[in-house]
Amino acid sequence: MATTWRPGVRATGSGTPPPLPVLPQFPGMRGYTQLRVAIRHLGFRHAAELLREPGRQRVAGGVFGTLPKAETDDGFRVLDGLWFPGRGGLWQRVDVPFVRRARDAWQASADPRALTAAAVTDTLETLARDDPMGLRRVVLWELCCLLKDGAAAGTPTTADAVAALGVHRSEARLLAAAVDAVFPADGDPRRAAEELNDVWPGSRLRRAERLADLLPATPDDHVLAALLRALRARSAKVRFLAYAARRAQEDGDPRAASGAWLRALRQATDAPELRAGLLRAATALADAPSTPAEAAVTVTTNDRLVDLTWRTARPPRAPHAPVTYTVLLFPDGAPERATEVAKVTEVAHQARELTVRVPPVPVGRGLRYAVLPLRGDRVAGVPRVTAPVLITPDVTELTTVPVPGGLRLRWRPHPAAGEVRVLRYGKPDVGAAHGPMYVLCAPDGAVDPALDPGSYTYEVSCGYPGPDGTVVWSPGARVSARAERWPTPVEKLTAERVGEAGDHVLLRWHPPRRGRSTLLPWPEGPVAPGTDVSESFARIATGLAAGGDAPDLRAEAPRLRWREAPAQHLELPVPPAGRMRMTAVSVLGERAVAGASVVVEHPEPVRDLTVRRLAADRALVRFAWPEPTVLVLVSWHDATRGVAHRVPRTRHRAEGGAVELAVPETACTVSVTPLPRPDAVAVPAPPAHAELPALPPPPPAPPPWWHRWRRWLRPRRPEA
Repeated sequence: MATTWRPGVRATGSGTPPPLPVLPQFPGMRGYTQLRVAIRHLGFRHAAELLREPGRQRVAGGVFGTLPKAETDDGFRVLDGLWFPGRGGLWQRVDVPFVRRARDAWQASADPRALTAAAVTDTLETLARDDPMGLRRVVLWELCCLLKDGAAAGTPTTADAVAALGVHRSEARLLAAAVDAVFPADGDPRRAAEELNDVWPGSRLRRAERLADLLPATPDDHVLAALLRALRARSAKVRFLAYAARRAQEDGDPRAASGAWLRALRQATDAPELRAGLLRAATALADAPSTPAEAAVTVTTNDRLVDLTWRTARPPRAPHAPVTYTVLLFPDGAPERATEVAKVTEVAHQARELTVRVPPVPVGRGLRYAVLPLRGDRVAGVPRVTAPVLITPDVTELTTVPVPGGLRLRWRPHPAAGEVRVLRYGKPDVGAAHGPMYVLCAPDGAVDPALDPGSYTYEVSCGYPGPDGTVVWSPGARVSARAERWPTPVEKLTAERVGEAGDHVLLRWHPPRRGRSTLLPWPEGPVAPGTDVSESFARIATGLAAGGDAPDLRAEAPRLRWREAPAQHLELPVPPAGRMRMTAVSVLGERAVAGASVVVEHPEPVRDLTVRRLAADRALVRFAWPEPTVLVLVSWHDATRGVAHRVPRTRHRAEGGAVELAVPETACTVSVTPLPRPDAVAVPAPPAHAELPALPPPPPAPPPWWHRWRRWLRPRRPEA
């Protein structure tokens, strides 16, 4: 047994080695990580050095600071509380008054770290006031971490290493042995121990449970054991509340279920399953017919924008923290997938109604919004849940235009729409109403042909991808229009050349089944048969009437339906250099429809044809272009051979009215023939010819130079 006992001094016995001290298994304070960073930033290894530094500076600056000292151990004790050596060989316990004196000393110090050190010392004072053994626990935890991290792997901690940290040598050996025996190495368990007090006690129950799983189940540290017991009791209480909430929901009592879920969530704010249960119960409560109207959330949609409006909670009589709101969005029937989309952090005291615009949401999916009241980080009440919100925008700019035989619809679909559906409801002038009937359509329009005269209503809906591969349709935009009676187009128009010179064209066609027909030159380009040309025909007919040559619109003669009407004909002269498109137009009242058409042309002869040889195998052919043709055939031929080339008008103009042609060296005839359009009935123009003479023979070669010298050296004959 111990024979000597003094406060602050470990008991001594009869030689039996003392047991190893019980080390703390967690720091036991909130904000330990920030405290450790602040102490290290000041240049101290642990909190004990921070508290002793003012005393060291005071002693070093005193009268006896420069005198020689005996070699004594001035380390502090930490196993039985935190003790610093004092005057006269006595030990001074580090308590609240000691920490205050250290803080005051730091504030009066000229050290550049003084202000920061005083603030950190103030934190240590709060710790000592809340827990008399708190400073000892923190310093001992810091020492154990430094010793464990500073020792090499597999190397035991030595007493010298402990003494180097400022610990008295009487405790160095025991502390080193205890660190090697039970203190954990750096890793997840140690970080969990340092974070536990930041989370618990508190409302983050799930985070605290995950940290507790990394700690010993039955710790030797009695403070940690009490903390874990309180944590397990809270977990059991939350489980019981969740069980009661599920039973109430199964019994069809959403109000009791939401109350139980709310009480559970207030004690475990980070439990997603509890929030999902509360949202599920609140959804059933919102869908119940007994829910008052003032408790509902009003939803206003505009395209993909959503505005939420709700009444605020009544302000409490006693002063409390202000109520804020968080808006959650989740798919209908899946509250576990709720996400935060908006937050209201400031609410005026006199405000009785709030309106919030939430970000655009996906289209084609049933969604719900929940307005969750918060007071701080705790749920202040049961959330208000909206009815299912289905964002399915309709088409825009929906218009109808009468077309021959029916109606044409145009619209602008929503960019997110995958399909478009058109339904027709009809009420013809003759017969019974019918509908709805599907109409084939494109993404941005449709043509509904073969309609009887009458009034029709069209409903155009956009289809959006829904859950499980389904298609969700928009409500549909409607438009009404009237289909009128239209003439039928002339189906066939034939043309052939007649006359002695072949410069006339005879056109034949059968009149339409409905309406009157006429044949007239069409100046506005080709139109497909069946096209509405009411405006163009009225303009063309007015111009012809002003010139004295109005189209002949004879009334159709009555005929039997099974007999074809007799063919009508028209003979036209085709002047040279002329081209016209004759189009058959069917007219019924103010509506006109284009029918078959034919192009008639008479190219003019080729004029001013000349040919000039450029080289032995090249010649330049120049001529005036024969209008209105767009292609000519340029060829050469002699008695045995010939070559032809097609020349377009663009090339002729680009080369300045001439065409370069490959020709033989012999004499040949160059011809230029106008080519009619393949789809036209043409009066042919005769080809033009020009003769190209053969290449002349080369001149004889001059005699060599030595012939001239030979003639000069030849002796002259004497004159007689």
